This record gives sequence, structure tokens and C-alpha cells, in this order.
Amino acid sequence: MSTLTKFITWKKGNTVVSWVLFGLLVQVIFNRKNVPKHIEVLDDTLTHHCSRTKRNRWVSFINFMVTPRFVRRLIESQLNKNMVDHERVFLSLDKELTKDDFFDKDKPHRQKWGNWYGNHSSEPLRFFVPGNGDYKNFSPEGEFCNWYDYKGLTEVSELVKNAEKENRKVRAVGSGHALTAVAQCEDFLVCTQNMNMTQRLAKEWIKEEYKEGFDVEVNYGNKKSLEKHYLFETGGGTKIRHLIEALTYHGFALINQGGSSIQSITGAIATSTHGSGIGIGPVSAFAKSMTIVGKGGKIYRVEPTDGITDPEAFNKDQEVKKYGIELIQDDEKFNAVMVGIGSIGIVFSMILEAQPNYRLYEERKRYNWEELKAEMQKEDLHHFINQHRHFEVLINPYCDLSAETEEGQKRKCLVTTRNYCEKSNRKQAGRERNYISSFISGIAISGRLSPWVFNKNHQSIPAMTNNSIHRLIDHSGDEGGGFEDDCRFVLDQGLGELKFYGYAVEFGFPLERVFDAVDLIIKVCEEAQAYHHLLAAPFSLRFVKQCDAHLSMMNQHDTCMIELVSVKGVTGSLPLFRRLERELLDFGAIPHWGLSVEPWYRARVEKAFPRFKDWELQQAFFGGDTFKNAFLERIQDS
Repeated sequence: MSTLTKFITWKKGNTVVSWVLFGLLVQVIFNRKNVPKHIEVLDDTLTHHCSRTKRNRWVSFINFMVTPRFVRRLIESQLNKNMVDHERVFLSLDKELTKDDFFDKDKPHRQKWGNWYGNHSSEPLRFFVPGNGDYKNFSPEGEFCNWYDYKGLTEVSELVKNAEKENRKVRAVGSGHALTAVAQCEDFLVCTQNMNMTQRLAKEWIKEEYKEGFDVEVNYGNKKSLEKHYLFETGGGTKIRHLIEALTYHGFALINQGGSSIQSITGAIATSTHGSGIGIGPVSAFAKSMTIVGKGGKIYRVEPTDGITDPEAFNKDQEVKKYGIELIQDDEKFNAVMVGIGSIGIVFSMILEAQPNYRLYEERKRYNWEELKAEMQKEDLHHFINQHRHFEVLINPYCDLSAETEEGQKRKCLVTTRNYCEKSNRKQAGRERNYISSFISGIAISGRLSPWVFNKNHQSIPAMTNNSIHRLIDHSGDEGGGFEDDCRFVLDQGLGELKFYGYAVEFGFPLERVFDAVDLIIKVCEEAQAYHHLLAAPFSLRFVKQCDAHLSMMNQHDTCMIELVSVKGVTGSLPLFRRLERELLDFGAIPHWGLSVEPWYRARVEKAFPRFKDWELQQAFFGGDTFKNAFLERIQDS
């Protein structure tokens, strides 16, 4: 094909989108009142008249065009005319949120730390950055990854001792991904970013039966089988994306993960972060050994009763004796340490269960919710869900009553399934995924612009949500052919800039109460819709295996975690979240330690987490008052 022919083909394929974008620009400059209507046209065009590849090209082009500050200010001035203050859009002050904050080790005073959402922050008396790992230029190929950071371990132990001499509290922070104040502290704050030195297969002091891998029974696709898993040692401050790099370098992978890799591994474990798969537990369930620094600067290596460490070899080791590390192998204590909500101590390192790198094939199909619900209720729900390694559902909280047909007015949902696959099995599968609002999420100003779009066009949110669901359709019978890749690419859901402007609350339910909980959510959302309060995204159902950790949301049973999502700045979403949370808690929901907007009280916690009092006993043993913060004390004192 000649260059001219390629150009003509490209031009024909992009004519529709280019005219729609040009029309939108004209409206922004000359006729701002028509912008919402033209955004709807763009949304429909990208959904029905534009391929994924073309959307990505347009993303790059638009990012180039809106980079100059004067362009952003021009857009701001046009969009903000006659806008109420709380719904004004500010684009020129955008920060590149996809980059992490970096804290200097040599600046212990006048630091400020905040969570990703911005509703909690700390200006501590002292700010520590212990550890000798290389966070800024992390590489699993570095020689330091083969060593254990005893110097950093001592550093953490000493800072705890010094804090106690001054009668100060201590708190470790990771990526600040929690919406609650679970990480907040005003005394001594410990940034864990450099506690990432060790990245290696676990061999030292490990029992012989675990050193070269061990068999684990799994149940996927309603078939039990054996898999060979391995032990991997990592630093407590390692970001999940860096851990994935390290595992990949060694030929291994996480058994499962949440939808994002920006968290630290300890933060994910401490709040029982999870993915989806009724045969797979939360991230906490992969922890097999945790080395923590507790009150008094005491160092513990904590494991289940029949743990992976050889006690005789461990206790004879000269390094263990030198640093006074105590091995504890006890189910009760380990189940408390696993999900410690930051109050057990500082997790300096851990050993995780991993598996050889594997590939997943993902399919996404759209259904009418009531029809899918009826299908799921025909048989045992666990059996239905477990037909796949991963199974999750996205549900539109609203019906699009503006649709022209009766079929279009039915409530839409999307089912995502993922299963093991061999590289040669799915040659037709796409090598990229349709993200929700895949076009918009890649644009640099999308996070700031999205709430304005939803606020100005709130009555079209049901239709826009349906369009987002439609863009996600990708299965063997679709032109995309599904999505196949190494597990790390399939499990990470991305979402670009929108990840940092979206926010969520999440709740757990036993399987037998899932459909009643969904009905309640829909009822509350539709009642609020009459007052123009809406959520700007579908909500999800993800299914997770039971976990023994005392404070895991999955402690009591296999659990359906329901995540409700919206975009920061959309008027009415936050009060709707609060209303939903109150209704769901009264209904028996188990709240997520990191994703909640209502205050936490002792009665509420004890109802949701029956092992809370048992956890408190172990918290007193390991962390005591030194590792309590205002969030925990409010729970205990209420």
C-alpha cells in the first residue's frame, strides 16, 4: 500500500471523529450552552464509529493540543461562565497525578503527606524515610535486591524506640490509597518507599518442603487441581507495580491483585485489598511470613502455626541473634498481623506465595441485569461464579429511559470473565483492552474535565454509563476477539488519569444476600436520581474466597464485594455515597477499611468483624499505644 493510499484510508476512517471534535471546539468557543449536547455526540461517535486503535491516536493528538497552558486557560474561561463555584473547572493547575510523590530522606521536618483523594493529610512532627532500597530508580536487576536490609531494619527499630522516649505515636504510610483516615498520624510518620531492597526467591531458613516450590490445591472452573507455587521475599514498602516487575524478572507472578498496581504491597495487605475470583482470597491470603517492628523496637517474624520457617535453623543464625529477631509461629497472632490496618507495627518485609508467570484470556459481554440475575439464581451461585477463574459484574445503577426502544431502556450490565490460556490458543484475541471511557481516560485533562461534563449533563449519565459499558464489550464473538496477555496486564485495569479523580466505597456481603443488596442499591440510587443526585459510573460485584485474617472483610465466609464508584466533584455523589453506606450497613454490610465515607464506631466494627476483640489483644501485644492513631482510638473509645 502506497503512502498516499494509507493517508486516504486514514482520512476516511477519521473523518467522522475529526468533524465531531471540530464541532465540539467551535461550541466551546462560541456557544458554550451546546457543549453538553456535543459531548454526547462525541461519546456516541467514539462508541459506535471509532475503533480502539483510532481512539488511541486521537488521545495522543488531543494531549499534544491541550499541553500549552494558554489552551487550558481558554477552555477554562469558556466553560466556567455563569458556573457556580463548586462546579467550576480548573485545567491550568493540573498536576500529573500518575507520578508518585517522592520524599527526601534528609528532610525530617516540615513535611506534608496526604492521601490520594485529598480528604486526609498529616503534617507530622517528624517524617522518616528509612531503608536502603532505590525507590526512584527501582530495578529488580539491581544487586541490592539479593540482600536483606538489616541496616534499614535497625533504623526502623531505633526510630520506634526514640519515638517512645518522647511519648510519640508512630505510623507507616504507603501510597495513601485509602479514603478513610486509617493511615493518618500527627506525631512520627514513616514513609516506606525505600523499604524495598529485598526482591528474591525465599530460601533462607525455609523448610525443605517449601524451598523448591510446593503443591497447592486450587478450585477454578469447578475443577480441583494442583498447582506448584513458590515463596518470594519482598520489602514491606514495595509498590505493587515494582513487585510485579521483580516477580516477572524471576519468572513469577502474583496469584491475583486488585484493579490497580499503584498501592504498596503492605497497604494492600493491611486493608485486605482483593481482586475477583471466588476461588482466590484477598492479597492478605498470599502472605506466608511477615517481619514487623513492634513496640519497644522489638523485631518479630510472624507466621502461621505450621509456618514456612525452620525454627531450629532460624534460631541458630548469627544475624538473627545479632538483631534480636523473634520467630512466632501461631495462627492467632498471624491472623491478627495479616490485616493490621497499620496498628500492629511497621511491616519491614514479608514472604509471599506466588506462582509461575501465566497468561489470562479475558472476555466481556453485555447483558440485561434482570436476565443475568435470573440466570445466576437458577443454580448454586458459588458453582455459577466458579465456572471461571475470575468473574465480576458491572451494573448501571440507572435505566436509560431516554432510549428509543424498550430493549434499550432495560438496565444494562457487563460480565467480565478471565481464565488461564496458552499463548497459542487465542490468536484472534486483541492485544489491548477497551477501558471504561477508554478515550477520555487517556486525555491529560480528563480528570478535571469529567466532573464538569457530568454536572452539566447529569440527566444523560444513565445513557453515558450505558455507552461506557458498550465500549467494554470484547469477547470471542466480537470484533475484538477478547483480550489475552500475561496476567499482569490483564489484571491491572488502568484507567489513566481518571483513576485519580474517581473514588469509591465498598462493602462485603455473603453470597445469599447479594441480589437483595443490589436491589437496595438500585432503589436508593433511583430515589436520589429524582433529586438530580447521581453516581457517574457503574458499580461492580467481585467475588472473593474466605480469608482467616481477623479484620479481613472475607473473614466469615466467601464474600461478594460491591464497589460503588463516582467521579470526584460530581455534585450529589458524596451525599449519595453516605446515604448508600448507611442503608447498606443497616442491611448487614461489611465495610472496607480503606473505602468508606461514614464515621467508624466500635459497635459497627464489632458487628462487621466478630474477631475484632481478638485482634485488639494481639494489637496490644505487638503494637500497643505506640501504633495507635486517632482512627483506631475513636473506634475503641466510642
